[in-house]
Amino acid sequence: MRAINKTLVSLLLAAAVLLLTSCGQKSSNLQDEAVAPDKTLYENGMEYLRKNQFIKARLSLQTLINTYPDSEYTPNAYIAIADSFYREGGTENLLQAESQYKDFIIYFPTHEMADDAQLKVCAVNFKLMNAPDRDPTYTRKAATELKKFHRDYPDSELYPVASEALREVEENQAKGVQGIAEFYNKKKSLLAAESRFKEVVDKFPEFSQLDKTFYRLGEVLLALDRPEEASVYYSNLVEGFPFSPYYNDAKEKLILLEKPVPEPNPGEVERRMSNLPPKDDNGSFMNPMRLLRDIFSGREDLYEVAKKRAEERAMRAALAGVGAEDQAAGSGTNGQEKAKKNKGKNEKQGNR
Repeated sequence: MRAINKTLVSLLLAAAVLLLTSCGQKSSNLQDEAVAPDKTLYENGMEYLRKNQFIKARLSLQTLINTYPDSEYTPNAYIAIADSFYREGGTENLLQAESQYKDFIIYFPTHEMADDAQLKVCAVNFKLMNAPDRDPTYTRKAATELKKFHRDYPDSELYPVASEALREVEENQAKGVQGIAEFYNKKKSLLAAESRFKEVVDKFPEFSQLDKTFYRLGEVLLALDRPEEASVYYSNLVEGFPFSPYYNDAKEKLILLEKPVPEPNPGEVERRMSNLPPKDDNGSFMNPMRLLRDIFSGREDLYEVAKKRAEERAMRAALAGVGAEDQAAGSGTNGQEKAKKNKGKNEKQGNR
């Protein structure tokens, strides 16, 4: 009887162990198949963003950030929230996007998307910029943010377009200041005109219309009975701008002032000609602010232009079998590496 009881107990214990083991295996399988909650929040947020359901997207992504601050998806959630404000548009949303992009850079300064975030800050201010004769607040901010990009991300694949953008923003700024100087000059407010023309010379030495600035400044200084100073600017014009419509007049001014007429400086002439806008098929100068024009018209986005051109350069470099450094003005990786980096960035952004 005792032997039978022992056998029965053994059978019951074996059955219990088998049952527990079976349950454990099922539980383990279910855990393996379950999607992590942070990933679910991220994927839901990105899906809402793709559908332009911005509030739902931000709610899901912000929940991810608050609940799982150490998640691998958290950095991209910051970018995605900023993108939601950027895509929604309007001044208030664009400024909110700028704030979010800057937070990302503060929290994740070494992240591979940090240069993207900085250029998107620039893109926000690009969208908010006005024409040269309007409020220059966002023009100044765009210049500041683009200079920051140049300082912090010289090896970025986005650098070439950022460099072009800075050149155009400074051209915009110079035109604005020159316009104010011309206004004062016409009103015979000579000291105010002098101050503004000198601001153009000092702050925007690569301005494409600097020959005109030199000539006007010389005129103002002559009117103020300061011929010695005027001759300096006429000489600068003659040395660097033999192609200028003001060149012959400047030479005549120097002769009348009994000052030596310098020969054009080849190095300076080459530099000044490089600042001129390209010519069209008819030989006329094209709009020097083409990128700004396309941004203002809504046809182009600064960041998207930069990404598109970077991908094109990387592809050309990869196909040609040459380093992207030779193709992309300042980049230090080859085309294949850049293409791989672009692909990785796009995947991390949910192919936005």
